Amino acid sequence: MMYDFDSLLDEVLRNRPELTRDQIMGQIQEKKRDIGAGFLTDQGALFLIAGELGVQLSHMTSTDLTLKDIYVGANDITIVARILAIYPVSEFKKKDGNVGRYRRLSLFDKSNVSRLTIWDDNEDAVKLEGMSVDMPVRISNGYVRPGLDGKPSLNLGKRGKIEVLTDESLISRLMPLSQLTRKVGEVEEEQNIPAVQGTASSASRSSNFTRSDGSPGSMAQFELTGEAGKDKIRVVIWNPVAIEVKAGQTVMVTNLRVKKSINGDRELHGDSGSVVQAVGSAVVAAVRSNPMFVKVNRVRDLSGRVSLEVMALSKASTHDVPMRDGPSLKKAELIIGDDTGEITVVGWREMADRLVEIEVGQKVRVIDVARQVSKMGMVTLELEKESIIEKVSD
Repeated sequence: MMYDFDSLLDEVLRNRPELTRDQIMGQIQEKKRDIGAGFLTDQGALFLIAGELGVQLSHMTSTDLTLKDIYVGANDITIVARILAIYPVSEFKKKDGNVGRYRRLSLFDKSNVSRLTIWDDNEDAVKLEGMSVDMPVRISNGYVRPGLDGKPSLNLGKRGKIEVLTDESLISRLMPLSQLTRKVGEVEEEQNIPAVQGTASSASRSSNFTRSDGSPGSMAQFELTGEAGKDKIRVVIWNPVAIEVKAGQTVMVTNLRVKKSINGDRELHGDSGSVVQAVGSAVVAAVRSNPMFVKVNRVRDLSGRVSLEVMALSKASTHDVPMRDGPSLKKAELIIGDDTGEITVVGWREMADRLVEIEVGQKVRVIDVARQVSKMGMVTLELEKESIIEKVSD
């Protein structure tokens, strides 16, 4: 159940009857002026004021809030939103000299985007198993601190939790990414855009470079056109390990910001949290620097392509499958598994040869592999052209 501003204000007034509504409203405006424009809603300011008055708003911890409700200083709050971007795990140096780890996500709802940082004292949450872009989630026991830009930033520590949202009544209120996706001709001069859809007029090109500090970097770029080829815009994604967009392919690109080139033309820039998805099908190209690995027992419950870190439990078996209108095709099947179960991965042609190369007991990563469900309900994995299977060194 959601509680509106008036309900929270009434709770403050019940606990502090010596104050009037007008006095509280005046404090709210003063608080917003002190914090700065754009950082607090009236409700966020009311939460701060309630704390200063010694009033514990019971709804703060029991209510699923939205992104507009977060405010600097909040503790033990619960937020519902959808995932816009998932970033690789990063490291930082602690004051004691040790190395710490954290992971960032971008969250969105109808009109807001916010950052979530998960810290390494919450190892389970950092893994983000089974989570992907556009998935509705609930963040519990979060706390809000000012980010480097001064805006409210949501954090998860040891007590925090992130889980896939299953409450249909809440999910229905979270607008999916498809409804926030703009066409190329609708791109305006503003800072951030959740997603843009268009047709690739050029294939993606990747390149490497060295930054001014000597560290290596990479980028991928391609051009998107609008309907009937009227509008064109260049897309640049920074720090992808591998990305492939084919000319003529209709795609949706997520987590972008509008920038101007040296010539003054508008461009769309993404980063390691951006995803390129073929419209009407599964993800065909994503920033592969840190794929989201899931456990075998989660494969049945997911949709689209998946990535796993597993062990080869058998030597690949191969046979030729006769085709109706052509020669036979080579097919290979390999049993893989982890600590939650086993599953068969299938490869055809060149991918069959890749499976044959895997030795029993070899640890492997299977990235962007398709799920196949038989009429009997049996789930297998199938390597496609964009899939990657690689050995993991101990």
